[in-house]
Amino acid sequence: MGPAGSYADRVGLLLASSRVREKKPPRSVDWPIPHPEPADLGAIYEVSDGLVLDDGVRLFGRGELGDVTQWLVLEKGLGWPDDLVVVGERRDVVVVLDLDVKMARAGGGVLEIGADDLGAFDRVASSVLAYLLVRTGAGEDDAPPPEVSARRAAREKDRAALERELGRPMYPGQERLFASLAVELGALHAAAGDDARALSAFVRSIEARMRSVTRDAQHSERAAGWRAAAAASRAHGAEAVALECEKRARG
Repeated sequence: MGPAGSYADRVGLLLASSRVREKKPPRSVDWPIPHPEPADLGAIYEVSDGLVLDDGVRLFGRGELGDVTQWLVLEKGLGWPDDLVVVGERRDVVVVLDLDVKMARAGGGVLEIGADDLGAFDRVASSVLAYLLVRTGAGEDDAPPPEVSARRAAREKDRAALERELGRPMYPGQERLFASLAVELGALHAAAGDDARALSAFVRSIEARMRSVTRDAQHSERAAGWRAAAAASRAHGAEAVALECEKRARG
């Protein structure tokens, strides 16, 4: 992510933001997690042992992390590995840092989880500092995860960027998001007259949808996927591709 000096500079931008409503003084406490502390988080804790933003985001103090994480895991009976760390909260959302020390979960990062569904992770940033900078508007995520950058590319209708981001590994459990974005990519290809690449993107979408359901539901899921592809193609003015998708839905 960069040398320690650059972290300090970016932390300075964060703390200078008017959207930081509360900054706790730093404390000399040990990192309580049995894996190395990320440098960006360490740079925050050097100058503040916790923050509150005006949108309700709260970053817990360094000394709280182990206890808060253990409490949530025990209270909810979660089977989390020990490199998932609760670092904050936002209204009814739990903010978790996935250290992913074994590189088993696409590099980890910052996850948001609804308090009523602690098994559904949404990766929203590459690091805690990046997460806070983006939320305050004081900076950007220098290495946004594909879930974030692919959504942006879809909004901007950037075919090349969307295809590139869909080639990166997404966080486990993101099959539905991938499927939705792949449909959008296929529709953009179809609108540009690139039928072969459109159909290829639709196939990737359907494969992702089928991975998200049980075997006995895969046939209906496949048909639904092709119907969704047909609707997206038609919405982009690609009637020929839409008809081919409808044909495959019936097949």
